[in-house]
Amino acid sequence: MTLEEYVNANLSGAVLRGFSKDGELLVRLKELKGKSIKVSFLSFASVPEVLRVDIPIEGFVLSVIGKLSGHEEGIYEYVALEKAGILQRRSKPRYAAFEACSIYGFNSLIIDVSENGCQVISEFKPRVRENVELKLKGNDEKTIEGNVMWSVEEEECYRYGIYIPNPDAFWLKLVEKYKSIGEVI
Repeated sequence: MTLEEYVNANLSGAVLRGFSKDGELLVRLKELKGKSIKVSFLSFASVPEVLRVDIPIEGFVLSVIGKLSGHEEGIYEYVALEKAGILQRRSKPRYAAFEACSIYGFNSLIIDVSENGCQVISEFKPRVRENVELKLKGNDEKTIEGNVMWSVEEEECYRYGIYIPNPDAFWLKLVEKYKSIGEVI
């Protein structure tokens, strides 16, 4: 499977962070095709001429920086600049996990963890940049706070990444538990 096929099969429709000279904005990924990326905007004052979109892919982040080449019915196409498409390693390694939790009372499952975040599947519909609270099952006293960094709507649930800006000893112990199993993602 090529990178393009992976993105289109697994992340089409994902809400991601985009960046322009005027700051951060939210985009919905429509398609990655060759050197072009198609997006729709969830928030913007004006359509940026140059846009950077960060796409999370299995332990990496694909940064696509493109120039506006056209639009049709609310979908904007950007063609990658020469130095675009740089793969960057995530700041911390991720480990496969299976940890039941709830987010504001909605059933959720942590599917991977790192020192500063996790990926969850949940019935709770998040907004990118929203602060959320996770409560681990069997430990209702412990609440983990984080920020939603990206989101994908699945068939009957949502999958999203949560950044934990201030991981405490409890979270780091949980990460060590899954690190010892050894399933690096």
